[in-house]
Amino acid sequence: MIEPRYQSDRVTLYCADCEDVMTDYGVFPDFIFADPPYLEGDKSRYLSVLLPFCYNLVVTPGNVQALDWIIASKPVYQYAWQSRSQSMGGRACMHISWEPILAYEYPKKPLGTDLLTFPIGQPDQKNGHPWAKPLYLIKFIVSRWSNESDLVLDPFMGSGTTGVACMQTGRRFIGIEIDEGYYAIAEKRIRQAESQLLLGI
Repeated sequence: MIEPRYQSDRVTLYCADCEDVMTDYGVFPDFIFADPPYLEGDKSRYLSVLLPFCYNLVVTPGNVQALDWIIASKPVYQYAWQSRSQSMGGRACMHISWEPILAYEYPKKPLGTDLLTFPIGQPDQKNGHPWAKPLYLIKFIVSRWSNESDLVLDPFMGSGTTGVACMQTGRRFIGIEIDEGYYAIAEKRIRQAESQLLLGI
């Protein structure tokens, strides 16, 4: 049984491989947001681990690996994130101006558009992770596919942006990150956001 590194009433954080954690996991989340690491091989095999726990899943796999995820399990709908930037990856990973967003369940609240425009490189991105998504984008996704107080899982937590988004939108959060360095950044950011929530800041 893998024990969490940090746990509170609202947050549970693991530094481990998500497949190992989910094997022992007994709680079913209300929503899963998965932003797998780019250019580190096909991660679509994790669908067989995640979908049995929750079909309310949204994945941002990057342009290169998107087809792997679609072939592994066809999403019910596809959106696009327009970043209007070539930074944080650039042409090296086909991060030119947009990326696919694969939804395995329809959102609880209408998005109003298929094209989500959230520029990268905002101040909240300076957190030590090369592929971090804009906080505003993650807050938008979380708020459309889940309700307040819902339990949200991020199996590839990275620097913790999803956890911060959950604290700022009144959700509970489970984060899993295999890299020790990124985990340390994520825990610090999420605990700070949790403290601000409790203090009403």
